[in-house]
Amino acid sequence: MSNQAANRREQLRRQQEAAAKAKRTQRIVGIVAAVVATVLVGILVFTLVNAAGNSARGSQTTPPNATSERTGIRIPPASGQLKEGAPTVEVFFDYQCPYCRDLETTKGAAFNALAESGEIALINRTMTFMDNNMRNTASSRAAVAAACSDEAGVYPEYNAAVFANQAAQEIPGSIGYTDELLTSTIPQAVGITGEALTRFQSCVSSNATKDFVDEVDKAAYKAGVTGTPTLHVNGKVVEWRPLPTTPEALLAALKAAA
Repeated sequence: MSNQAANRREQLRRQQEAAAKAKRTQRIVGIVAAVVATVLVGILVFTLVNAAGNSARGSQTTPPNATSERTGIRIPPASGQLKEGAPTVEVFFDYQCPYCRDLETTKGAAFNALAESGEIALINRTMTFMDNNMRNTASSRAAVAAACSDEAGVYPEYNAAVFANQAAQEIPGSIGYTDELLTSTIPQAVGITGEALTRFQSCVSSNATKDFVDEVDKAAYKAGVTGTPTLHVNGKVVEWRPLPTTPEALLAALKAAA
């Protein structure tokens, strides 16, 4: 009887081990299935988001004053000609960067005056990394709208107005620039009206300059720029804070730094 009891115990042990093994296998299969399902859902969401983003983009266009390399927007001389020895000045900025606002409000008018007189070749190179920092899309939307304003011939004025309307405080998760501000308030304030306003608003709503904006942002990183504002004069990094604010003094400082 003892042998029979021992055999029964051994059979019972084996049955328990088999049941436990089957349970472990079932658990593993369930985990793998859950992981696969999560990955598939993620792929589906990514695909849908991309599809939505792509569908929001209309026919793409390049601003008329874009550089030939599509790395920024030039502020052209009024005469169409640069003066001999004019240094190339590149300003890298993000529309949600508060220090970029300081640069624009203190020296932007002088930069534009020198560019329009042909004393410097001024190129604005917009970046959009602050979208990640602020958890919104305000930098990209403002950059798209500013690029669209170039077709209306008011890019310098629009650029300055965007910075003038930058939020006083950085609040992550806030909307930043509203669509109403970018597509109605600012353009009308800088003189975009009538059919020009309709074309401008269509350009913004269809994200017609988004590819250009993305290329400019990528080109800035390739140029080694990792923070804004950054100022290049003939390719050299120049500290912007000490620069003068009047056109004459600013020109002398820029030529000295070139």
